[in-house]
This record gives sequence, C-alpha cells and structure tokens, in this order.
Amino acid sequence: MTEWSCKYEVTVVMELKQVLQEARRKKGLTQQQVADMLDVTLRTYQRYESGTRRMSLETAVLLSEILGVDVRDLAQRQSRSA
Repeated sequence: MTEWSCKYEVTVVMELKQVLQEARRKKGLTQQQVADMLDVTLRTYQRYESGTRRMSLETAVLLSEILGVDVRDLAQRQSRSA
C-alpha cells in the first residue's frame, strides 16, 4: 500500500464518521439511542460510527432511515473505507 492510498483510506473513514456523527447529533440522539434502534450493542454502533466495523446493507438502510441520510451515501463511503 502506498503512502497516498493509506492517507486516502483514513480520510474516507473520517468522512463516514463525520456523516454519522453529524446526522446523529442533528437528530439529538445519543449513540446508545441509535444502537437501541438498530438492536445492536453500544460498542457495535460505536464501531460503525468510527469506521472500524462494516455494517450490513440491512443495517445501513435502517440507519439511513433513523438518521435521515441517503443510504447510497453511506454505502459508498463504507465501501471506499474497506
């Protein structure tokens, strides 16, 4: 992996993190509340939000509905961070 590609991947993960955090905060939700709505543990949601764990398409769709974010945007950001 080149230095450039490594930096690019970190940037993409940060973008996903920023999108999720910003949308969650705009809705006035805590990480625990979103985790409960997704029926996952707090730690699992924290890993989704930090980009250290990939979510299923089903989870991405549900999360997009909860946060009011376009699911295609979440999927694209997640796939680029892999």
